[in-house]
Amino acid sequence: MVREEAQQQEEQRGGWNLGRIGVLAVVIGVVAWLWQAWFGSSVGVVHKADPIYDFIIVGGGTAGSVIAARLSEEPEYKVLLIEAGGEEPWLSKIPLASPLLQKSRFDWQYLSVPQELSSQGLINKQSSWPRGRMLGGTGSINFNIHMFGSPQDFQVWEQEYGAEGWDFQQMKKYANKAECRRLRPKIFKEQCSNEQVEKGRKGCNSSNKEESKTGSTHVRQHQDAVQCYHPALRVHTSDSILSDTFLDAGRELGLPVGNLNDDIDHGVMAAETMVYKGQRWSTAAGYLRPALGRPNLHVLLHSHVNKILWEGKRAVGVEFTHWDNPHINKSVYARGEVILSAGAVNTPHILMHSGVGPSTLLHKFNIPVVSVLEGVGGNLQDHLCMPVYVSLEEDVSLNPVKLRTVSNIWNYFVNGGKGDLGRAAIEGIGVMRLAHQQPEVGLILFNMGAVDKHLYASVENMELDYFETLCTNMDNQSAAGFMFMALCLHPKSRGRIDIVSSDPRHPPSINPDYLRHPYDMTCMRDAYKFAVRMVRTNAFQSLGASVHLPRFPECLVRTSQGGGVDDARALYQEYVSCIIRVAAISGHHPLGTARIGRRGDPLAVVDPQLKVIGTERVRVVDASVMPTQISGVPNSAITVIAEKASDLIKETWSDKSKLASEKICSTSADCEEKLLLLMTSSAISVSHISPLIIAVSALWATSVYPHTPPLSLPLVMFIHYPGVVPRP
Repeated sequence: MVREEAQQQEEQRGGWNLGRIGVLAVVIGVVAWLWQAWFGSSVGVVHKADPIYDFIIVGGGTAGSVIAARLSEEPEYKVLLIEAGGEEPWLSKIPLASPLLQKSRFDWQYLSVPQELSSQGLINKQSSWPRGRMLGGTGSINFNIHMFGSPQDFQVWEQEYGAEGWDFQQMKKYANKAECRRLRPKIFKEQCSNEQVEKGRKGCNSSNKEESKTGSTHVRQHQDAVQCYHPALRVHTSDSILSDTFLDAGRELGLPVGNLNDDIDHGVMAAETMVYKGQRWSTAAGYLRPALGRPNLHVLLHSHVNKILWEGKRAVGVEFTHWDNPHINKSVYARGEVILSAGAVNTPHILMHSGVGPSTLLHKFNIPVVSVLEGVGGNLQDHLCMPVYVSLEEDVSLNPVKLRTVSNIWNYFVNGGKGDLGRAAIEGIGVMRLAHQQPEVGLILFNMGAVDKHLYASVENMELDYFETLCTNMDNQSAAGFMFMALCLHPKSRGRIDIVSSDPRHPPSINPDYLRHPYDMTCMRDAYKFAVRMVRTNAFQSLGASVHLPRFPECLVRTSQGGGVDDARALYQEYVSCIIRVAAISGHHPLGTARIGRRGDPLAVVDPQLKVIGTERVRVVDASVMPTQISGVPNSAITVIAEKASDLIKETWSDKSKLASEKICSTSADCEEKLLLLMTSSAISVSHISPLIIAVSALWATSVYPHTPPLSLPLVMFIHYPGVVPRP
């Protein structure tokens, strides 16, 4: 009887606590709503676009933010940036909050089609493809890794694909520009991070001096440089016990140790991430924000571009739908160019709905043909990553218990972004060659000993029992350990992105076709073995490191009758192949769907000037144009592409008077005037969200996320409340 009364009292207390949490969530949600409604729009964000601009940029992500900032440097240019999402939420500034933003209203929430040869442990065998839907794009929800690629990557672009002018020397020049490095002779050769320069640290040199003296082929030619105090790209270099151990392990394996962005082509480095003073530093922060006060730059948010408008084969504007009026299409026109920077998924989607793409698809959906380009949507590439969980005896890693301490919260929110919450959790990057000259396999060290298994399984669309088998001990929120993400840097499998309807609001079909080419499985096994070799070094063994081998039912093989060494190796290879097919996940690095190439190349979509072949006044500037993966993570390389593209556009339109005299319509003397009269003059207003919706959403968040820590409920509610921005 006493026990029953105690249980009832406990349930009452639990209900009371839940009620208080719900009230707190509602209060914080209402305050957040009021703040955004009254003070949320930045200078330069307009609610109604002008009828005509010189340049229209579609997509405010990594590339679009750079293009908008660079073009608006010219006061004679009038620039419009159209973004389907809104401004970045404050939560995006916290580097470790990336998983909370995925599968939220700030994400397009794409899923691949069911895969045949991979993704067996994922729900419906569909891979999750997070794509940012806000200013900064995917660069506002990713893990911030900063890499430019190796010289061999761009040599392949130039020699095999005819991308003239895109060699490593050109890319390095624009990388130096993005990092505010000015080449000068006889200055200094130290490779210091932006953060170290601003703090006035001396003697910071990330290159390996002993290896530089050897003249080994992996050491790049040093470039004399001086760094500025206000670079567009701000870079933080990891400095922790785990990153130091990672570098020591690389030395044990005979790998070069240095900076993969500056002085070595392969080897290991302490991770460089786009974090500044504990906050994410996307191109929206580094490029777009400083440009928003310019009178010649307008930013239109919550506007989904449906298609390009044409006069013959010349682009004259775009048609878009504002989320406040989803059934009303609006138009805006460009005297100069339309620049697609919507990303590797949405750019080919827009092109096909605009009449540029494979003839069979255009005819199937009765889309008027402007230019038949069979390569649009093809050549789709993504990194497939195999998670390798490593447990530790030494408590040197991050985990939820450490992150939720009062000191960490105080240091981050009160003490200027300090503490563990300001870290990106990426501690080390490894790139290794195998049989060929080009780097082939990579490792990313993700520093978390435990995570919220429900959240992370949901983000990757993985069945919960498979996630629990893959990452052991996740119920222990104070566990010590980390995750290696093992990946094949240059996969040979190619997929496709296709439209599925004549309605541009319908999401496209995404088929990466992982592991279709036999090379990719061999390469993925080598990447997995690379991770295991690193863990077995004395450096990691000194921390008590142990690789967890997941026991998926479909991957348990019988012991060979012979029991010989060859049989054991064959069984191990079979096991590794199986766990890769079951548990490997997307690296979230799609590219190549509107690739660069020579004119006359039947699969090329853009020429070396990034102009869409067979059309006029349209360029593509984003990951779509990259013909192959780089030896690393592509986000910073996309920034460099946008830097170079900005100069190409400025060079084309260097005659400002000619641009000002351009007509958007030339079929008759007064066609432009008649066209503008047809355009709607009604203002585009931003609807405010009812506090009732906020309150209901708080209760929804509580029921849907029962495992979320109480302090996180207001955050989850704020980023996930339904019905705000309808998906197209």
